[in-house]
Amino acid sequence: MAGEGSGVDADDTPTVRGLARSAAAAIRSRPPLDLFLVAIPLPLLLVALSVLPGTETWRFSLAAEGVLESRTTLWTAFASSFVHTSGTHLIDNVVNYWLLVGVAYPLSVIAGWRRRLLYSMVIYLTVVPLASAWTTLAILGTVTNAPAAGFSDVNGALLGYLVVVWFVALSREGPSAGDAATPAAADVDARWSIVVALGALTVVFLAPGGVSYFPPLPSIAAAFAIATAVAAVGLLGTVGRPRIGGLDLPAARELLYVTAGSVAFAGILGSLVFVPFGSNVYAHLVGFVVGFIVPYVAFVVVGRSATPA
Repeated sequence: MAGEGSGVDADDTPTVRGLARSAAAAIRSRPPLDLFLVAIPLPLLLVALSVLPGTETWRFSLAAEGVLESRTTLWTAFASSFVHTSGTHLIDNVVNYWLLVGVAYPLSVIAGWRRRLLYSMVIYLTVVPLASAWTTLAILGTVTNAPAAGFSDVNGALLGYLVVVWFVALSREGPSAGDAATPAAADVDARWSIVVALGALTVVFLAPGGVSYFPPLPSIAAAFAIATAVAAVGLLGTVGRPRIGGLDLPAARELLYVTAGSVAFAGILGSLVFVPFGSNVYAHLVGFVVGFIVPYVAFVVVGRSATPA
């Protein structure tokens, strides 16, 4: 029988009433410390900086000769990721951040990655702003001298993390999560996430986007397509194809995977393909790539033999 706050009725079917009951129970409850640290301080910081006088000067000028041109330039290259050009810009990034955290955190719990989510966020907050500023200046610095600002590069990193942790969490639902003596029909290896990431980059560089300064680049798309095929063939030969048909998940857990997959799919399209004019798609792209590489290399490839933290 479904318990209070489960989001499902007694027949294990998600309902609006059950979800509303779960939301109310969550609001009344005391969140875990790691969830609080991920979900609350950053949005509060972004809002505080938006009303703090003088922070508009923290925007990164693309007229700079380089990120290391001066201490001020280096500071704005980093700090520009935490200030915004308007209230709408701020709200958009905060809402997107909460959407990503809302699915990345429960998946991290399933994957046993609660601490690894915090470690990844520390890296994203320190590395991604400088990496996105350097890339933006290198590519767009000769096109415009408009100032760059916004948290969307870090959101892009969390989007890359979501792709990895979705597969890691699903892999925990497979044979290793059940009785070893019982043959399991489901088996998902987390390394398959690289096929999704490379495939996404293939689409990003091939599809005509919404901005002229990020045109389709068929040669780069072809390289990513080849890399996607090579990765898929290699994984088929080593770990076999993902098998999810035998998973017997509770309805609420299935809803989490579907919702998280939808958020990742919409996030990739909305931040890297169908982007409005003025959006810094290169910052989004750098964030996504760094956001994927960090957990994939550190925790999936290198840390496969380590016990999840």
